Amino acid sequence: MKIKSIIFAITTATLLSACQDDKAPAPTYATVTSVEPITEQVQTPHQVCKDVVVTTQADIKDENKLVGTLGGAAAGAALGNQVGGGSGKTIATAVGTVAGAMTGRKIQDNAQKNDVITTTQRQCNTQYTTSSKTVGYSVTYDLGGTAVTAKTTNKPQGNILPIVDGKVILPE
Repeated sequence: MKIKSIIFAITTATLLSACQDDKAPAPTYATVTSVEPITEQVQTPHQVCKDVVVTTQADIKDENKLVGTLGGAAAGAALGNQVGGGSGKTIATAVGTVAGAMTGRKIQDNAQKNDVITTTQRQCNTQYTTSSKTVGYSVTYDLGGTAVTAKTTNKPQGNILPIVDGKVILPE
């Protein structure tokens, strides 16, 4: 009976040792192997202003050109009155008045067209500056010999990520 007990004890011990879990204990942290910033291009608007010299036509003060017409008529009448005598003088005065009025009107018209005002105006436009902005991080870590990459909002502090309930805790 002793041999049976010894064989039973050896068999039981062998079976119990075969039933043991051969798995290694679960890891408690993952090792960070690389951290790369994720960036995007951002365009920032800003105003650029400069002073510009602008030339514009002056406001016309005498739309009907009365000053030029009346002044020309008076000068034409005076010149026409110097020519001839009698009824010829009257005709010369009348012709001088009409010709002077037309000439005075044309002179005033040209003068008004060439009357300009020069001012300095501030002109602005929107221009854009392009820059890079970090919007997150691509974090690669080693989890039991397997490389895993995840995207995070914040950069991990240090080179170890804790594992809780079988999940790697990434920085928020």
